[in-house]
Amino acid sequence: MPDCDEIQAGVPSAIMTKSRYKQRKAYFDGLLTLFGRKPVLEALENDAVTPVCLHLAERNSPSPELDQMIALTQARGGEVKSHTREALSRISRHRRQDQGVAIDVQVPGYQPLQTLLESEAGNAGVIAVDNVTNPQNLGMIIRTVGASPRAGLLLAREGNARIDGLVVKASAGTLFGTRIYHCTRLPQALAELKQAGYRIYGLDGSGAQAIDAPIPPGPHVLVLGNETHGLSEPTRALCDAFIRIPLAAGIESLNVSVAAGIVAFAPLFCGDGR
Repeated sequence: MPDCDEIQAGVPSAIMTKSRYKQRKAYFDGLLTLFGRKPVLEALENDAVTPVCLHLAERNSPSPELDQMIALTQARGGEVKSHTREALSRISRHRRQDQGVAIDVQVPGYQPLQTLLESEAGNAGVIAVDNVTNPQNLGMIIRTVGASPRAGLLLAREGNARIDGLVVKASAGTLFGTRIYHCTRLPQALAELKQAGYRIYGLDGSGAQAIDAPIPPGPHVLVLGNETHGLSEPTRALCDAFIRIPLAAGIESLNVSVAAGIVAFAPLFCGDGR
């Protein structure tokens, strides 16, 4: 297992074999960095989460809460490392909210896109989010997808809200048990999935197909757009069809987390063509 310094610095490919580099890269891709005292403690208290490295600011005042974090990390085989405030900010990338604490963890369901491409999970349907920037919305979507029969959530690191304490709180802790396939940019991931045989559906108020109409069986993704602007143009260009949720009483749209709840449990999105 890489140590804390390797995790934060990355692995120099020039000094190791290609296969070794791929192994290390796969390991790093499966790590999730959380920050903030409550989210870190919640992660450490969750048996499904494996702590790798607890990062603390050197100037943190002693407290029972920090002592508990250190004890839990060490008891479960993780490392503890102190940093200057500036160094910790580079790790958390959120100085104003990290409260002097960050942690690298392994979460079983947090997996790279390649894992989805190498499996048949997509036949159950995958939900994707396109520039969902509100942490509460993202957290509630994660909770909804985790509770649904869907294969998981496709989440790009660029454009969407970052997984932080607000997201963890809004997910009510279900983030640690929900299957999340992460990627760097959504359009690139959708293009790879299309090439692998996935059909891409965009949720759009003017879509030609209603949510209660059947779709062909097979691997597919349904993409939810930004809270204000909907689907981005690069994403729209990759969609095979657009699906709408019929609305009454002159209502133009729904909150994206509410829409996620509808499509995640819709018979259309069960992959059986019902």
